[in-house]
Amino acid sequence: MMRDFTLTIDKKKAAKALGYLLCLTAFYILSSARGVLSDVNYATVNALPFLVAAIAFYDGPYMGGVMGVYGGLLLSISSSTVEGAEALGLALFGVLCGSVGVLFMRRFLLSILACGSLFITLRGIFSATYYALFYSIPFRSIFAGYLRILAISIVPGAVGYFLIKAIHRRFSEVEY
Repeated sequence: MMRDFTLTIDKKKAAKALGYLLCLTAFYILSSARGVLSDVNYATVNALPFLVAAIAFYDGPYMGGVMGVYGGLLLSISSSTVEGAEALGLALFGVLCGSVGVLFMRRFLLSILACGSLFITLRGIFSATYYALFYSIPFRSIFAGYLRILAISIVPGAVGYFLIKAIHRRFSEVEY
């Protein structure tokens, strides 16, 4: 007797993943294009950690990790870090947010903003420490730049949260 090994695709899950990919791509393009949201007081908007946190809270650690890899690859395009470091960092962040968020936190705006802010702050601490150790640039000046990035990324992160929530509700099997 032969088994049938056909691939079955859930169309709602595929459409939801495509919506997430388009949302991440749109926010990356808006934050990196000249003149849109690109430079405010020598800081660039980075709403992708907030979006990855929202995806992880709503769809769990696996989808959060996959979208974290994609968001990290987008960030690696315009970053001077080692190739894949952003993808690895955002993927681990997505898995962590999905695991902790599903078990211990509620899915609302302040949780998402707290998680995204934590990622940007930790990234700032690591970068400032690296530049202070190897290039003798003062820690405070680099970290202040990351705090400016955090300050101008909160509002686009909140808008992204509501977009992710709308996509999740539209393609979810659970009625709200």
